[in-house]
Amino acid sequence: MKKIGFVGLGNMGEPMCRRVLESGFEVSVYDVNQEAVSRLGDTAAEPAENLKALAAFADVVLLSLPDSDVVERVVLGDGGLADGLSSGKVLIDTSSSRPSSTRTIAKGLDGAGIEMLDAPVSGGVLRAEEGKLAVMVGGKREVFERCHEAFQAFGEKIFHVGDHGAGHLVKSLNNLLSATTLASAAEAVILADKAGIAPETLLEVLNAGNGRSYSTEVKFPRFILNRTFDDGFALDLMTKDLRLALETAAEMGHPMFSGSAITQLWQAAAARGYGPEGHTSIYAFLENLSGEVDRTQ
Repeated sequence: MKKIGFVGLGNMGEPMCRRVLESGFEVSVYDVNQEAVSRLGDTAAEPAENLKALAAFADVVLLSLPDSDVVERVVLGDGGLADGLSSGKVLIDTSSSRPSSTRTIAKGLDGAGIEMLDAPVSGGVLRAEEGKLAVMVGGKREVFERCHEAFQAFGEKIFHVGDHGAGHLVKSLNNLLSATTLASAAEAVILADKAGIAPETLLEVLNAGNGRSYSTEVKFPRFILNRTFDDGFALDLMTKDLRLALETAAEMGHPMFSGSAITQLWQAAAARGYGPEGHTSIYAFLENLSGEVDRTQ
């Protein structure tokens, strides 16, 4: 499988695609935003005329798209990938999508001999640029093994987690925990600041003890203490992933008490206009909510 099609060249898609190119694959690319395509002009990537043409070229098609609705249109819509895919080819969705939608698409493609894997990633833009993402894959194990070389182009830790949709469920649960630790750490830092304890001091203590997390160790120093909040992953997208986790839980009749509460907090931040900002701006939202001056304005 040396020919890869890559659809979606956004904050995550572009660095992932670059890693695939650097790994020696022939790559055809497509994005509705021509500016995104042109950013790869310094590489050997070949722009595809349309989705059908990209699908006809590639052995494996990788998707990095905003949500399930876009994935469904790109794959199953008029002139979509399904019109160009043929038996033996593989579609890999690295987006954060609904597990139920993934299973529906996989079932539909299977009738034509086309395989599908859901392979969402975790690690953010920085780790995407380094090719060190965590990749959680759902689908047939034999197909996963066939595509392992492609995953290695952008992934450092690669897991087969179950059948179709399992990868997308694991990703949503990962982000649920990530959102929880970030919001909880933000509340703690804001309280300490109001009490006269420097945020840097509290974080130094937390990171030396069992209160530490990826949020306190990485996100605070890189994106929050400097108040840039430019982490490359929109708060709206984090909120979407939390809803996906709760929707799956509801389908299974499984209660999510703390998950419901944390999702409401993030939805409130999105409703207050923080959605397009980096997800670390949850700190600014909570700061403003607590009565502090909103220093992002």
